[in-house]
This record gives sequence, C-alpha cells and structure tokens, in this order.
Amino acid sequence: MAASRTIVFVHGVPETNAIWRPLVEALGQRDVGEVVAISPPGFGAPLPDGFAPSMSTYTSWLADQLESIGGDIDLV
Repeated sequence: MAASRTIVFVHGVPETNAIWRPLVEALGQRDVGEVVAISPPGFGAPLPDGFAPSMSTYTSWLADQLESIGGDIDLV
C-alpha cells in the first residue's frame, strides 16, 4: 500500500538537489509514495525576475512550493 504523504527534500546553501539523489533513488524503489527534491532559487534553480534574495523571500518561496504540491507533506 502506497503512503499518502509526499516527502519533500529541500537542501541547504550552497548545495543543489543532487545531494538528495541517492536517497531519492533508494526511496523510489520502495513503496513510500511520492518523493520530490526541490532547489531554492539561485541554488540549483534559476532566480525568478524580481526575486530579492532574503530570508523572507526564501520562506515565501518554500511556502509557495509546498502549497503547489498540496496534500500531506513530510518536509526534510
């Protein structure tokens, strides 16, 4: 039976989501539900026009990403 939660991995600075690749691949071989690795703007993802890097804008960015995924999320 598949898990009903999405596992979302977000890395720190200055990494990219490649740091999660071995774990994401291993989890993909198990019945754990959806697994997603995301990268903050400027650290593996392009900076959107007008994005002013700050704790506040990165917090808003992460909240928007999680909202777009929706449902129950385990954030790592």
